[in-house]
Amino acid sequence: MKYGFLLIAIVLFGCANDDSIITQASLEGKWVDVKTKTDTLTFIGDQGIVTLRREKELRNGFLLPKYGSGPYIYTFPASNKISLRWVLSSNASFNDYYLKQSGDKLIIEKFFDSPKSTTLLTFKKID
Repeated sequence: MKYGFLLIAIVLFGCANDDSIITQASLEGKWVDVKTKTDTLTFIGDQGIVTLRREKELRNGFLLPKYGSGPYIYTFPASNKISLRWVLSSNASFNDYYLKQSGDKLIIEKFFDSPKSTTLLTFKKID
């Protein structure tokens, strides 16, 4: 009897919907920052690439995208983590950041701008 209860508990917890499992397929598409409404993340299919598009700013007389814009290579080193490397940087190391997806909401630790921040950003899937 006690093993039957244990087996039922394992089956029930094993079948629970787990929003914490993030895959490249679940991220694919375009996400917009709910606060700025200008910063967007575009995850490109199974290539392991995400592009950050940020609003523009005037620098040295030119209208240029804000720092950190461009493509990043990503992997998933652990649950609720994303490891990113900015392709336009001379630094070849990956850095880990908090990441959680729940339906059409994505919460990610701010990975652009320096120094490293623990600020969490919320993005909403639009595409």
